[in-house]
Amino acid sequence: MTHEYVHETRLAQPREQVFAWHERPGALPRLTPPFGGGPDQVRQAPSDGIEPGSEAELGVSVPGTFGMVHLPWTAEHGEWDPPHYFTDRMAKGPLGEWEHRHVFEETESGGTLIQDRVTVRPLPQWAGRLNDLGERMMTPQLNRIFAYRERQLKADLAFHDQHDGPRLTIAVAGSSGLVGTQVCALLETGGHTVLRMKRGATTGDGVIGWDPDKGLLNPRDLEGVDAVIHLGGASIATRFNPESKKKIMASRVDSTELLVRALGQVPAEKRPKALVVSSAVGYYGTGRGDEVLTEDSPSGAGFLAEVCREWERAAHGATAYGMRVVNVRTGLVLSPTGGLLKPQLPLLEAGLSGPLGGGQQWQSWIGLDDMAGVVAHLTLTEDAEGPFNVAAPQPVRQRDFARIVAGVLHRHAVVPTPLAGPKALLGVQATEELVAASQRVDVSRLLATGYRFRNEDLRGCAQHILGRTS
Repeated sequence: MTHEYVHETRLAQPREQVFAWHERPGALPRLTPPFGGGPDQVRQAPSDGIEPGSEAELGVSVPGTFGMVHLPWTAEHGEWDPPHYFTDRMAKGPLGEWEHRHVFEETESGGTLIQDRVTVRPLPQWAGRLNDLGERMMTPQLNRIFAYRERQLKADLAFHDQHDGPRLTIAVAGSSGLVGTQVCALLETGGHTVLRMKRGATTGDGVIGWDPDKGLLNPRDLEGVDAVIHLGGASIATRFNPESKKKIMASRVDSTELLVRALGQVPAEKRPKALVVSSAVGYYGTGRGDEVLTEDSPSGAGFLAEVCREWERAAHGATAYGMRVVNVRTGLVLSPTGGLLKPQLPLLEAGLSGPLGGGQQWQSWIGLDDMAGVVAHLTLTEDAEGPFNVAAPQPVRQRDFARIVAGVLHRHAVVPTPLAGPKALLGVQATEELVAASQRVDVSRLLATGYRFRNEDLRGCAQHILGRTS
């Protein structure tokens, strides 16, 4: 039996602008939901945009007997007629046939009506389990997927309308990470050129090769670049011992110092105007309790606070070359595919979550899309300079974090979790600085730059990234 599904999205922007957004690199990562039930992970970007013959490799996550099963999915673009429509189909995957036709129509008000028309034809009857998958992916799951895509598209187009300035060339270090992937995609859909800084790679074809471990970066590769974003760094989700501490510190400070040295060797007329570098709310240290922390608050105690101080110091060196420097003091980034939320989801979904370590500590969180949006915004805003607390305007206590996210999943969060578990896994110091730290940051300085949050409250953010709207 053939299944057909149609979703309509109405946009204020004209059809040519909306179609052009879909043609640009980054569109697929921006529209791909992080939750299961459809093609939910971009493994290889489209080989040639949305033009006929272009292919992209994705993954689909489906429920199986012993948990989620991850299956490969290759999408191939077929017919297109800019700016009227384009199509893609499943070339390889778990269904008999899947075709997605994207139709763009002008509205009377000068906006755009997008019709997403999906046709699914099942495998022969002998493939009963796989056909069951097709049934499960249809209306309820496609409703979740396309509601997510609609919210993403509207918010991204609004972001680009707000930042409708010159198209820039921007180099990004840490481009393959959780945040970096989305920062690059958001900038690309705005028409900016992104050069990805990759360790050990050869410079060329949108890539700048460098090797921070060996201190190698050719200043000539940065000539003509308008801005540089540095989001790289070794994972801090580990035990803090001398070896791991050295790696965490060096991956941030040494790489930033190398970048600043190279920028200093670029001729002034060809030098980037801005350097945007990650930091973290860990700058404020542990033991801050209920204190409201602004960018003027003193740095605190602990290893991560020391890392942030040294990291910001290294980045500040670029001011000697007349560059605008931004330090992004990041809160806890939320996504089911990484960061704080990913390891918690199994317990939350099983109804086994609850206050962690008493639950009184403040958590300054931010959704992944706002995290990417803030980095792009601070890069494109010429008068943004210095440190910025980057978190949602409404921080919550940890007990409320667990309760709200569990509630979105229609679960309870009543099982208290002592710190003994995290301490056994991470050790005492890492637990105190990563899990038990209380950081209640104020983001007034960020809001004063004109940034418009997509998700200011935790419930709305959780509903969006988990595909649960009721």
